[in-house]
Order: sequence, then structure tokens, then C-alpha cells
Amino acid sequence: MNMSTEEGTTVSAAPRAGEVRSVARAGLLLNAVVDAPRGLSLTELAGTTELNISTVHRLLRTLCSEGLLCRDPDSERFLPGPLLMRLARRSLSSAGLPEAADALRGLVEATGETASLGVRRAGETVVLLSLPSPEPFRYDGRPGLRRPLWGSAMGLVILAFGDRPLEDVAREWEPHLPEGEKAAAALHSELLTTQFRGFAVVDDPLSPGLRAVAAPVITDGRVRTAVEVQGPAARLEGPRLEQAGTALRDAALLLQDLPISLALIEG
Repeated sequence: MNMSTEEGTTVSAAPRAGEVRSVARAGLLLNAVVDAPRGLSLTELAGTTELNISTVHRLLRTLCSEGLLCRDPDSERFLPGPLLMRLARRSLSSAGLPEAADALRGLVEATGETASLGVRRAGETVVLLSLPSPEPFRYDGRPGLRRPLWGSAMGLVILAFGDRPLEDVAREWEPHLPEGEKAAAALHSELLTTQFRGFAVVDDPLSPGLRAVAAPVITDGRVRTAVEVQGPAARLEGPRLEQAGTALRDAALLLQDLPISLALIEG
């Protein structure tokens, strides 16, 4: 049995200042297709991007002709095309991710749990890589999964080990927290605990029994990435929790010298 939590990505059809409208719209379509494991139909793409169906049809025709997307003739769904796949492989090979996968593999072996590498993007964490636990009852990580910084173990360590006073961090997030000032005080306390302990522990409110433990990856004195293990809380408590924390810190040391592409972090 697998445990999985996923959050949808919201896209906007409105271009930002300085953007070329057609390119921005093509980007929306590419983003939507990449986030859909089984691809999307013309109608689904129009609904997801909130673009006129004739506009979507015209853009899809161009994207397919250039190899960025392709259309499955059986399902009539649009999928990543050969050029997009080649760009992805080139990006992965030059971004330090193959080496990062080796570090995550060691973490899975050390803890027995699913291991993930995530990065900060604005007010969220985004999972870059995830390797599954060999256990039948496990958390299934998904690259591309987004969580608010304050609502994830990776986000907590990124905030806790940043270069700003923790009081300021908690105050900044207060408007976004469900219980306002009370939640901000709790966040401040949790950040202090995380900083003292060296790793964060978060029980997922959306998936009872799921626990995440994360450590910061500190590169050149800055924290932009974090490494995490996820699994049933019953397997991540007591001595096993401390062992997971130690394994995470060791993995973070291996990851800190890898050339993780800034495009992946700041894109």
C-alpha cells in the first residue's frame, strides 16, 4: 500500500509585464503537459490554462511540429515531445542530479524510507528528485510536488537555517498561516527547535501517520536546497528518528558540493 499526497499546480493565462504573449502561452501549455503523467487532451489543456480552445489548438500544432510536444494517436493526449525530452536529459546531466541521485540512494539504504531532494522557489519548496523506499507501505514522492515553506519539513529547515532572524521569518509568514499570530508563534518555536536539533520533523496533516524528516544542504553559507526522508511515523520515531537525522546530515554534506543548477533552484 502506498501513501501519496499531491497538490495541483495553478497556472495563469495572463502574461507578466515584458513577456511575449504567444511564448508565455506556449509555456503554460508545456508546464501543464509536463505536470500531467498521462498527458492532457486539447479540451483539458484549454481548461487548465484558461485559454481559448482555438488558441490552444494553434499553439499545440506549432509545439508538436517543433518536437516540444507530441500527440498520442490512440488517446489523443499531448505528451512531451522528443526535443523536450532531449533538453530534459541534457539539463539533468549538467545539473548535478545524477550525483544527487547517488546520495539519495544511500539515504534510502540507510533509513529504509523514501528520500527526496527539494529546492526553494519563492514561498514554496519543489521536489527535484525522489527515490522510493523498498518497503511495501511507503510514501511515494513525486518530482514537481510543491508545498508552502512553512508546511513542509524541507521548507522548515530552509527557513530555520537561512540568514534572517527567526522572529522576522515567523512574522513575515503570519499573514499566510491559518491561525495568524498564534500559528506564527508556533512556527517560531518550531524553527528554533529545528535549528537546535539540526533537522526538521513534520507530521503531514493531510495524511495521518505520514512523517517527514529533513536536513538543510548548506552551500557557500546559503541554504537553497534540502534533503528529506518520508515514511510512516511509527518507523520514524525514537532511535530510528535520530538515526534518520544523522543519515540526513551525512547526505547533506555529500550534496553541498554538487553543482545543482541555479536554473533548477531559481526557475
